[in-house]
Amino acid sequence: MTGVLAAGAALAQPAPPPASPPSAAPPPTRAAPPAGGYTQLFMSPCGEPWRAGKTDPYPSALWFAATDTNHDGAIDKAEFRADFLGFFDALDRDGNGLLEGAEISYYEQRVAPDVLTGRPFGAIPGPLLAQGLWGGELIQAQGYGNAPAYSPGGSMGPAPDLGAGRRTREAPTGAAAFGFFGDAEPVTSADTNLDGRVSRAEFQDAADRRFKRLDHNGDGKITPDELPKTRAQIDGVGAKRGRG
Repeated sequence: MTGVLAAGAALAQPAPPPASPPSAAPPPTRAAPPAGGYTQLFMSPCGEPWRAGKTDPYPSALWFAATDTNHDGAIDKAEFRADFLGFFDALDRDGNGLLEGAEISYYEQRVAPDVLTGRPFGAIPGPLLAQGLWGGELIQAQGYGNAPAYSPGGSMGPAPDLGAGRRTREAPTGAAAFGFFGDAEPVTSADTNLDGRVSRAEFQDAADRRFKRLDHNGDGKITPDELPKTRAQIDGVGAKRGRG
C-alpha cells in the first residue's frame, strides 16, 4: 500500500517543464572593409565578385580555397559545377530556374555593379548609407565571410604605351579585366540561345565550358598553377590608379 501511495504521489507531481529548444545560431555578419577599402577585385568564373585589400593576396586565392571544398589543393569538375549552381541559386530569387529581368538587374546593380562601370566599384561611405543617398549596400549573393559585401575603388587607367607603331590594347569593358575569360558580364554571357534570360542548364553548360578552358592538361582538375592572371592582376590595379 505504501508503494502504491508513493507511486500515486509521484504521479501527482507536476511534470517538469519541457527543455528549452537550443537557441538559434546568430545571423552571419559581414566583415568590415579593410582600411583603404577593397582595392582588388576578382570576378570568378561564375561571375561572383571576390574582393580584397591592397596588402592581401589577389582574391582569386579566396575563390579557389572556397571552391576546393574537399581541400585537396585542386578544383574538380563537380566542385566547379557546384560553385556555379550555388551562385545561380542565390541569384534565382523566385526559384523558377531562370535568371531574367529583375534578377539580372539585381546582379548587375547590387551584387556586381563592376560589370556596368568597367572598374572596381568603390566602397560606399557609411554616412551616405545612413542618409539614404545610395539606397542600400552592395549585396554578397552567396553568403558572407571571405567574400565581402563591399568593393574597391580605383580604375584601370590608360592603356600602357607599347611604343610607336605598335597597337595598344583596347580598354576592357565591364568586368573583362577582372576575370579569366575576358567576359564583360559573365552571367548573361551564359545565355547561349540569346533569349534574354539564363537557365540553370545554360549556366551549368557554361561551367563545363569554362572548366575545360582552365583544365589545361585535361586531367579533370584545376590546380593553382593552371590559373591565368587577370588583366587587372597583371596591370597591378590596386590602391593606386592605373598600373601599380
